[in-house]
Amino acid sequence: MRLMVCTPTHSLQGGVERILESLAQHLPARGIEVVFALAEGARFNIPSRFREAFPIVRGVDVDGSSGTAYGRRRALRRAILDTQPDIVLIARLFDAYPVVAELKTRGHPLRLAVTVQAYESEYFVDLGRYAPFVDLVVTSGELIARAARQFTSARRVVSIPGGVAPMRVPRVAGQGPLRIGYVGRLEQTQKRALDLPPLVEELERRGVAFTLDIAGDGSVMNELRARMPRARFHGWVSSAELYERIYPALDVLVHVAEWEGLTIAPREAMVHGVVPVVSRFTGAEDFHDGVNALTFDVGDLQAAAAAIERLDRDRELLERLSLAAQSSQQGIRSEEGAVDAWAAAFREAVEHPSHVGGVLPVTPRDSGLLTRMGVPDAGAELVRRARVRPHLDPGSEWPHWSGMPDAQLERALDLFAR
Repeated sequence: MRLMVCTPTHSLQGGVERILESLAQHLPARGIEVVFALAEGARFNIPSRFREAFPIVRGVDVDGSSGTAYGRRRALRRAILDTQPDIVLIARLFDAYPVVAELKTRGHPLRLAVTVQAYESEYFVDLGRYAPFVDLVVTSGELIARAARQFTSARRVVSIPGGVAPMRVPRVAGQGPLRIGYVGRLEQTQKRALDLPPLVEELERRGVAFTLDIAGDGSVMNELRARMPRARFHGWVSSAELYERIYPALDVLVHVAEWEGLTIAPREAMVHGVVPVVSRFTGAEDFHDGVNALTFDVGDLQAAAAAIERLDRDRELLERLSLAAQSSQQGIRSEEGAVDAWAAAFREAVEHPSHVGGVLPVTPRDSGLLTRMGVPDAGAELVRRARVRPHLDPGSEWPHWSGMPDAQLERALDLFAR
C-alpha cells in the first residue's frame, strides 16, 4: 500500500509534524510506503527546510509558487498521478480536497483520508462539504471524533492520539525549588502564552520557590523574555533534546491553551513522570484532576498557581501523580500503539470501495482582473507565474481551509463542546 501525505512545509515544530514524522518512520515496517506531497510556495513553504528538519521524510515538491489556487491544484494533481498512491491523507492542506474529489469523479480508485487535530470550526466546515468523498477521518481525541460524526456525514471516523515515544532518561525527584517547564509554540492565539508572566507573578507572590524552563518559539518570545527575566529560554529544541535534556529535569509542566486536540508535549512529559498542570481546554481528555494531573479553568491563573503551590508543598502528592501520569500513556497513546492504529485504519479504508459523491462542492477560485475578463485558468496562470506576488502569510500561500465560513455550524460546534 502507498500513502501520500499532503502537508504544508512552513511549520517545523508542531504536534502534527511530530505525528507525520512518526508515520514516515514506522509505517513502512507495517507494509505501508509513505510519500509526502510537500507544499512549495514563493516565500513561506519551503520543502528543503522541512526535509532538513525531518530527514526521514521522502516525497515530492508540489510547486505552488505562482500563488494561485489553479497552480496549487494543478501541481497536486500531477504529484498524485505521478505517484499513484492508494490513499491520500490531507494534513492541513485544503487544495487536496477538490483535487482528490475530482479525480474520484473521473474514476480514479484512490481513497481520501483527512486528519483533524484541533477543535476548530474551519476543519469541520470543509470536512462536511467533502464528506461524500472522504473514506477515513482520523481525529485527535474523542471530542473531535464525536463532533465529526455529529456535524458531517463522514462514515468512518476514528480517534487516534498522537503517540508518544517511551522515556529515555529517567526523571530524578528532588526536594529543592520546584522545576517548572513549558513546551510549545509561544503564541497568544490558542496557546495563550502571555498567561505565563502573570502566572509567574502569582507564584512569586505566594512565595513558591521554583525554576522555569521554556522550550519553544513564536511571535511573543521577545515579550516573554522581557517580562520573565528569571526564566531560562531554550528556543525550539528537537524531540531528542526534549527527551534527553528538558523533560527529565522537570517536576511540573504547565499548559495554558484555550483549545487543542490530544496535545503531545504534556503527554511526552507525563511519560517521564512530569506532572501536568493544565487548563481545561476544549479537547482536554487525558488529564484527570487529582488522578494524573491538576487542572484549572482556562485563564484562571490564580487557580493554576494554587495547583502548582499545592504540588510544591506536598511532594508526596507530586510523586503519586507522577507515577499515575507515567502509566497513563500506554497502549494506543504510545508511539507504537498509535502507529498500529493508523495502519489498521488505512488498511480498512483501502479494503472498502472508494466513496464518491454525486456533486463536487463549490470551491474558491482565483480572483482578479484576468478572471473577471473571462481569461481561461490555464492562460491566466501563465501571466500570474510571470508576475508572482508573494503572499503575506503561510496560510494564504497554501491555505489550510477553504475560507468559506459557516456561522451556524460554528455556533453549533461551540455549544457542542461546552
